[in-house]
Amino acid sequence: MTTVDATWTRPRLRAGIVLGPGQWRGEKLVHHVKDPETGCYYRVGPREHFLLSRMDGTRTLDDLAAEYAGTFRRRLGPESWQQLFGMLHQRQLLDGATDPAAIARLTATAAEATARAWRGPLSARFPLFDPDRLFARLLPRLAPLFSWWFVVPALLVVLAVAGYVALRLPELLAAVRGGGRPVPVILAGVVITWAIVFLHECAHGLTCRQFGGRVHEIGVMWRFPMLAPYCKVDDIVLFTPRRRVATAFAGVFVSMLALVPFVAIWVWGTRGALRDLAATLLLFGTATAAINLVPFLRLDGYYMLSHALNLGDLRADTYRFYGRLLRQGLGAVRGYRPRDRVVYALYGLASLAFAATVLTLLVRYWYVSLAHWVGSGWAVAILVAEALVLVALAAGLARRRSAASGGGADPGKVTSTTV
Repeated sequence: MTTVDATWTRPRLRAGIVLGPGQWRGEKLVHHVKDPETGCYYRVGPREHFLLSRMDGTRTLDDLAAEYAGTFRRRLGPESWQQLFGMLHQRQLLDGATDPAAIARLTATAAEATARAWRGPLSARFPLFDPDRLFARLLPRLAPLFSWWFVVPALLVVLAVAGYVALRLPELLAAVRGGGRPVPVILAGVVITWAIVFLHECAHGLTCRQFGGRVHEIGVMWRFPMLAPYCKVDDIVLFTPRRRVATAFAGVFVSMLALVPFVAIWVWGTRGALRDLAATLLLFGTATAAINLVPFLRLDGYYMLSHALNLGDLRADTYRFYGRLLRQGLGAVRGYRPRDRVVYALYGLASLAFAATVLTLLVRYWYVSLAHWVGSGWAVAILVAEALVLVALAAGLARRRSAASGGGADPGKVTSTTV
């Protein structure tokens, strides 16, 4: 049937290779494949995924061809098999057909690509340690926290905390504006805030580990103009949509639960520095959680929405959708699923409205402040200069991304061109 090497007549993927469920990227359904030995993630189409998921060493090529023909109403010819096995050999995914030198090259390429993607003036990552063993030891003790018996009551508590902060907002703001806090209280507020943010990231990692993923990196991330901890949970692409949503939500969930003691301090505490500290943490913590849930910022809420809709990258695919629509008309987007056309159209319009509102408020606030300090003329000049600088930075970043994407093959991508 084919000229594929006889050792592959009953093909088997290497031990540890993980195949993920499908996600939509524009018009295409893609599946992620993880090779834990090299750290590479590949994207394949549903037809390749169909064949790879059946390469368990028990089926011959004739068996695979018959199942494929029964599902896709198409026979696989020798050329298709050669291309498929060529790709598998290039990525070292087949059992019994690996080359240690090739695996080492793939490992180095994946590590270099990851480092290059997060190195720049506006964003960078600084890894601190590998938490996988720590999480593996903690999970058996924390297993009850992942049951519905804990999650549902805890979620009600989180909603109660958010509601209480909203109802008591004037009192909390008055306490925070009071000022006159001792330096130790200010330092305590900073330390506690960073501790909660660290717990937030650990919650993402522990949830990812609970669902079978691995977490090999916790560090500090620079994303202009903020510096914050991060936890790398790349294995989330291998989960079902519901588990991806849960992993993305875990950070905000734990952050809000961490505020419960400060609600108690605020409600039952006496006036003083400790109660003012509780007010500050309640306001800042709740505001941070709310911002995290805004689906137009690339934070937890954005990823929750993308995962709930089972879309790989909602923002990027929305840009691509509107680009094709505006350049080529309705015919260029007819290949999208009807539901996705509605989602991309509405998300694009909502994003534009959100960005315009935020930009208008920021410009107005900054203009009023500048005009108070230097006069209206200089305020306008400064705003124009800042706008030009931001446009130049955005253009430079776009060129950098374009050069990075065009500089070579993506080590984490396998295109669907063979079957």
